Amino acid sequence: MAKGASGWVRRAARGTSWAQFVDYASPALYEVMPISALFRQGKEFVANGVDGERFRRIQREIGAVLDSRELGIELGEAPSGDRSAALSSLSEPARRASGQGILELYFNQIFASEHTILDLRASSFSVVDSGRLLWHPRSFYVEWQSEFLHGLRDLYAGFYLDDPSRFERGLGTLDLEHAGDLMLSHLGGEDQRKVRFQIGAFQSSFHEMFLRCRDRGVSLHRNFIALGIYLVCLYEVLESLDLEFDVRDAFERSYV
Repeated sequence: MAKGASGWVRRAARGTSWAQFVDYASPALYEVMPISALFRQGKEFVANGVDGERFRRIQREIGAVLDSRELGIELGEAPSGDRSAALSSLSEPARRASGQGILELYFNQIFASEHTILDLRASSFSVVDSGRLLWHPRSFYVEWQSEFLHGLRDLYAGFYLDDPSRFERGLGTLDLEHAGDLMLSHLGGEDQRKVRFQIGAFQSSFHEMFLRCRDRGVSLHRNFIALGIYLVCLYEVLESLDLEFDVRDAFERSYV
C-alpha cells in the first residue's frame, strides 16, 4: 500500500507548484496514512496551488503577523536582477540572526494563524537592501484542521513551557501516545539553546515515529504530510546556514 500511495501522490503532484516538495515526505509516512487521507490532503494542495487569489490573501495575513512581531522578514515577490544575495553568502552573525528569525517564523505561523505557508527552503529567502531578509515562497500552503492544530500547539507549548500534562494532551490529540519518548528525543536533544539542524537526523527520528505508529496499528491525520514537509523545509534552510540555533528562545518569542 505504501508504494502505491507514494506513487499516487507523485502523480497528483506532477506539474503543480508543490511537485518538488513530495520527496521531502518520509516513505514511512505512507505506511501510516490511509489512502483516503492522502487523497484529501493532495487534493487540497492541488486546489491551493491554482488559487492565486487565495494565496495572495494568505500572504497578506501572514505578512501582517510578521510585521506585528517585527521579525525582520518581509513577505513578498522574488527580487529581480542582481540586487539580492543568498543566505549562504552572509557573515556568521548575519546567518545566525537570519536563522533565528526563520525559526520564529516557523513557530509564529503555527501559533498565530490557521494557515501556514510551508515553503521555508533556503531558495525562498533572499537578502536585499543592506541586509533586509525577503521571503518569497512558492504557492504551497495548508489550512490546518482545527483538532490537528490544537494538538500541535499543545505539543510544542507543553514541551517548551515544561507542562507535561499539556504535552501528553498534544500527543493524545495527534495519536502519538505510543511515540512520546521518540518525540521527546526529537524535540529535546541535549541543549535546545544550541541546536544544529540536519535533515538526515530529522528524517531518521520521524521515520522511527512512523514505524512505531505502524507497528501499533495507528493511522495518522492527513495534516502530518504538511507538517513533515514544513519541518524538512525548516531543517533544509537551517542546515544550509551551518550554525547552532536557540530553538527555545525562538519559541518563547513566538508563543501567544
